[in-house]
Amino acid sequence: MARPEQCHRRAAVSNEKDARDSADSRDDLIFGKNAVLSFLEQNQMEPDTEHKKVQAALLSETMEKARRAIANDDIAELEKEIQAAVQDLKQQTANGLKLPVRAHLAPSSSIKVTKILMANGMERDSRVEKIKTLAKQMHIPFQACDRKKLDQIAGPQRRHQGVLALISSAEMWKLDTFLQKLILDRIDRELNGETMDGYMLALLDGVEDPHNLGAIIRVAEAAGVKALFLPQRRAAGLTGTVAKTSAGALATLPIVRVGNIVQCLETLKKYGFWVAALDLDGSELYTESNLMRPLVIVIGSEGSGVSRLVKEHCDLLLKIPMLGKTESLNASVAAGIMFYEVVRQSGKGKN
Repeated sequence: MARPEQCHRRAAVSNEKDARDSADSRDDLIFGKNAVLSFLEQNQMEPDTEHKKVQAALLSETMEKARRAIANDDIAELEKEIQAAVQDLKQQTANGLKLPVRAHLAPSSSIKVTKILMANGMERDSRVEKIKTLAKQMHIPFQACDRKKLDQIAGPQRRHQGVLALISSAEMWKLDTFLQKLILDRIDRELNGETMDGYMLALLDGVEDPHNLGAIIRVAEAAGVKALFLPQRRAAGLTGTVAKTSAGALATLPIVRVGNIVQCLETLKKYGFWVAALDLDGSELYTESNLMRPLVIVIGSEGSGVSRLVKEHCDLLLKIPMLGKTESLNASVAAGIMFYEVVRQSGKGKN
């Protein structure tokens, strides 16, 4: 039988663990000066200019025709509609209509800050002042409160530095919304004499750890990935942990929720994309494959990798050489290596 003092110690350990687990489950906040400031900076919205409104009116009919062509598996018709839109826009520009340099749908933030709490009596520094300024500009409620209250909200295991940001529930893009953006991006590149080579998307298959998801979002946004696709099942949600780990990138990178990964990949193929998955048994080294094409990069979980069914629908199975005793890389590290290989091949890293 356990001694009374042993029971007390066990109870204390259990209570401490419960408190820690409770703090870890608080996924509705971002804490720390750097994390809050970074998220606010990324979350600033571009004004809805008249140029964008004019452009939306000009292209809405084109996007509808393009969607019908895809639904009918008529790739030739899709190309015809895109080229017709390009010529129409060139004519409009020649007639004096001003269009934005870059045609795109402005991505709406997946998560928004709803309130900022800051401890009373904090020392003034540039980060604190910038947070206050951005909060005022973005009409985010700001409240000064006792540090003990922040300790209670954040939990004992979190170093909040006197600043907490409460966030809204995550909102993801629908696939159809992203496909509209894709058509606009394609038309824009045509207008600027560019191809879709190097246009990069990422799809996660089985990545359930929020820290890994946040890290992947961070490196994806930094490497110029245009959107990240998450399945409804076997995927981490967009929480405060993800937002903090992404260092603000979640505010600007479109996150697209898909119900069926295979159907999503097949749809993207119709739009001209190739699908490449990272796989330990891949047939080709990632550095030896030509990645200068519209590309979807599939990242699997660290444990089981990309699922068999998804691999069957990939065009390329690429491997990263493992030269030591470690059998696999962290998913976010593997993703970063792959994303920046595309950057390297595109030559953009030289700028």
